[in-house]
Amino acid sequence: MKLISRTICSITILLLLAAFVVPSASADAPYDGYNFSYWKKSEPAAVPYLPDMVIDGRDSNFGVFNAPDDLYVTKDKIYILDTGNNRIVILDKNYEFVSEIKEFHNGNQSDSFNLPQGIFVTDENRIYIADTGNQRVIELTGDGNFVREIGPPESDVIRKNFEYHPIKIAVDKAQRIYVIGRGIYDGIIEFDSDGNFTGFTGANKVKFKPIDYFWRLLATKEQKAKMSLFIPIEYNNLDLDEEGFIYTTNSEKNTTTPLQRLNPTGTDVIRKDGYHNVVGDIYFPQRGVMAGGSSFVDISVNEYGMYSGLDLRRGRIFTYDEDGNLLYIFGKTGNQVGTFKTPTAIARVDEDILVLDKGFHNLVVFKPTEFGSNVNQAVKHYHLGNDNEAAEYWKKVLRLDANYEVAYVGIGKALLMDGKNKEAMTYFKNGNSKKYFSKAFKRYRQEVMRENFGFVMGAIVLLPLLYFGYRFFIKVRRRRANAVVE
Repeated sequence: MKLISRTICSITILLLLAAFVVPSASADAPYDGYNFSYWKKSEPAAVPYLPDMVIDGRDSNFGVFNAPDDLYVTKDKIYILDTGNNRIVILDKNYEFVSEIKEFHNGNQSDSFNLPQGIFVTDENRIYIADTGNQRVIELTGDGNFVREIGPPESDVIRKNFEYHPIKIAVDKAQRIYVIGRGIYDGIIEFDSDGNFTGFTGANKVKFKPIDYFWRLLATKEQKAKMSLFIPIEYNNLDLDEEGFIYTTNSEKNTTTPLQRLNPTGTDVIRKDGYHNVVGDIYFPQRGVMAGGSSFVDISVNEYGMYSGLDLRRGRIFTYDEDGNLLYIFGKTGNQVGTFKTPTAIARVDEDILVLDKGFHNLVVFKPTEFGSNVNQAVKHYHLGNDNEAAEYWKKVLRLDANYEVAYVGIGKALLMDGKNKEAMTYFKNGNSKKYFSKAFKRYRQEVMRENFGFVMGAIVLLPLLYFGYRFFIKVRRRRANAVVE
């Protein structure tokens, strides 16, 4: 009877404890959290973002979206390019509908968009639209008044049969206009502030294997025609960071540079100091609908160097810091609320992440979980040079995910800055950072040498004296012993 009573008591206690257990964020997510470890293994991880609301215009006076293709966020507004309805829908920061732009006066005539695919808004509140169907770029005021129209680029360097279909656009602080055109492999089209074509920037270098070149030399004309052409990679989207660098995406298969950061000369200078290349998924199916690596269609960069790439193939968002560390992954394709059908654009409103879904005709707003917010704050403070504040947030991250290697490295960096080299070595070891472990070990070795310099130098001086003294003492004893014998 005592055994039965104890068993019933134990079960009751377990049930009571279970009633008070707070479910994890992943229990409410329509997707599983995961990340890649140093050992290139996919490991379960805390979910960084959860879907908060879905906006499709159904309950507004502006009507539902129809295949929206792009969006842009300013300090106080959200601009959605509703491609299927040939209009721009404007929301405020509370995701409430404000207005729409469908038509404008171009000279004395009424004008409108034709399947536009790209939008950008400057700090001066000038709206630039890649009006794809009309093969032009349109500039409007914030109120939707026509400013100018920029047509196809004109130059002797433009190849024959050049077709101009602008799909994405960005404008830097010097008012230079960057346009990505569909089917253009020459690079990003650049216009000056007056709308004059100045050249192509960021043309990807053609890469091929020597064996391919060898077979082309031996192949007949018919065989060459069947071979794939050696052509550069085609960009499909872009964004600008605070320093004016261009972040780009391309959806080419088998490329090691799906995300790039281009300097003014068009060279990719994206940092790759993380555990793995900046390519999205490391492991992926080789067959089936989901076969192949991540296929990025958009990228969003914030003021702290964090950038998020939107993967069309599996509907995932991969977020990296400025050093190329993969911070977190979330999202997937599916039919649940918060999943995607054809994700096409990504942007940020403070810590919220917005994803535009062309297939489901909606905008999904994601809010950070406690884990995601702590990661964001840690990266922010590290970027601002507040290492100790960053370390405090990294400690909070580790309480939620003890296997989060980037957090160990972040804490180690703070300890290194404070001169706590031995403690830093422990964290770098847990974070599998050989680079920073070596740096901490070198400093710790120098620290030990400084602390024991007097003892070491004393030993260096004293040991020879003791040695020669001992030799002298032995010699004297032998002489005395020999004298006694004689």
